Amino acid sequence: MDSIIITGATSGIGFECALQMAQIAKNELIIIPARNIGAGKDIIEKIKDKTGHKNLKCLELDLASLESIRKFSESFAKEKNNSISILINNAGVQNIGETQYTADGFEQTFGVNHLGSFALTIQLLPFIKNEGHIIFTSSETHDPALKKPIEPPVYTSVQELAFPKDTSEKPNIVGQRRYSTSKLCNIMTTYELQERLKKTNIRVNAYDPGMTPGTGLAKTYSPVMRFLWKNVFPVLTLLKSNIHTPTQAGRNLANLAYSENYKDLEGIYFSDGKVVKTSIDSYNKVFQKSLWNDSLELTKTTFNKIT
Repeated sequence: MDSIIITGATSGIGFECALQMAQIAKNELIIIPARNIGAGKDIIEKIKDKTGHKNLKCLELDLASLESIRKFSESFAKEKNNSISILINNAGVQNIGETQYTADGFEQTFGVNHLGSFALTIQLLPFIKNEGHIIFTSSETHDPALKKPIEPPVYTSVQELAFPKDTSEKPNIVGQRRYSTSKLCNIMTTYELQERLKKTNIRVNAYDPGMTPGTGLAKTYSPVMRFLWKNVFPVLTLLKSNIHTPTQAGRNLANLAYSENYKDLEGIYFSDGKVVKTSIDSYNKVFQKSLWNDSLELTKTTFNKIT
């Protein structure tokens, strides 16, 4: 039995995506990674009750820990018929408060959103079946040309992003920039990985859920902003394009991952129901290769070329 792995599926977009996948992918095992196994099992029972899908499993995973990622990969390797048809790297954090660090000493946003997802993908790559699909959830905030109300990304180097120096800038400004930069890195990883897998039938794509009020992404915002995010901004889903409820965003992600309508898409960025060009920096080959090489080194992972 093939497996579908969805990170960040215990809430928000990831949960809604898992719910949708359970309804349409009846013959595949859906794996829900979770830091808290108890919470993960509760989510599995909720999905079973809503969809009738019986093949669900929870495995422990904390993307803020390389050791946890390694153990997750080893646990999956021990599974029977351990082939992966779809890997959805959806988990992410946005911290606009005091700088936080992962278990390995990386700045948290970059460590989880990029390095964690990167390490997990490379370690699971040997199990991705031919014609499998890998997706990275990114964000339109990666593109300065769109002039979103968030600090634009600044790609410097993996070392500087993982181990940032102290700055006098306001934490919310720094936090926003770290988030948008991590989302830029998700897209550059998509392009670089697809290039390295071009002799295979494995597809790699990036997904933009759009602005999705109501998710837990705003938990480090001010109390006023958290209130607006949860109770006021959802109204915008009725008024503006590319602003979605978690249910809508999760359904769109599941469709990109599984639908026959999108089976020929590879190495693309999918936003608001269509393939969209990304930022100038995202196509920078020097950036892509430095991000790739230094991420391999920092996460102590090895890319085994597939032909």
